[in-house]
Amino acid sequence: MTIIDKLRQWFERHGGSIAHQNANRSTRSSPASDTPVDVVDLGSAFDAYQAGARFIDVREPNEWTEGHIAGAVHHPVDALETHPEVSVARDTPVVTYCAAGLRAARGAAALAANGYSNVKALQSGYADWHAAGYPVEHPDADQAG
Repeated sequence: MTIIDKLRQWFERHGGSIAHQNANRSTRSSPASDTPVDVVDLGSAFDAYQAGARFIDVREPNEWTEGHIAGAVHHPVDALETHPEVSVARDTPVVTYCAAGLRAARGAAALAANGYSNVKALQSGYADWHAAGYPVEHPDADQAG
């Protein structure tokens, strides 16, 4: 069983809603750490994409440059947790994503704790989105052609 399969099982057991718990940071509490986040599966995320939701890639810069969801904006999760502001209205539907779902949940929790009212985290990750044939961009390849 892969780590992604284990994460999916964990998300399913927790009813699609999680509270961000970041054991790698200091023990002081932050507003985002207690904010429940709705988790959305791949098909529902694509429905949201087609309906105009704003996608936020919370992966590291090197992951972003290897490819990302078409039209997404890039805000690495650590920066997003420090400055949870994105260039969309606070009631705009937003879906955060990463490679496997955990950073997406952290980013979504940071946004929700700071007034974004319609935020969801993609349960799976960019590789699953790409494998499903959904729209992606590859900055290096797109600039070369």
